[in-house]
Amino acid sequence: TVMCNRNSPDHRDPKCPPEAFDILTCIGNYHHGVMQLTNLGIDLLYNPGVMVSYSGRLVRHGINVAEGDRIVWAWFLRDSVHNYARTPRPDYAR
Repeated sequence: TVMCNRNSPDHRDPKCPPEAFDILTCIGNYHHGVMQLTNLGIDLLYNPGVMVSYSGRLVRHGINVAEGDRIVWAWFLRDSVHNYARTPRPDYAR
């Protein structure tokens, strides 16, 4: 997914398997971006060039950038991908 100039309120991603990690990479011309990992009590500096990975289903997360232009590439996994490709889910998180 590619997102442009979008703040994201705190949320979880219930369609993602808990053992899958989301990867977000952000570029642009902005300052003072903050990513909140709310249920972990962590605020991350989320400035251009930062790459973050976490379990979108288990970790409540949100992004706030006051002003500026940015593009975020978000990689994530859904069970529907495994179902379509007829591949088993990884079991390393059991």
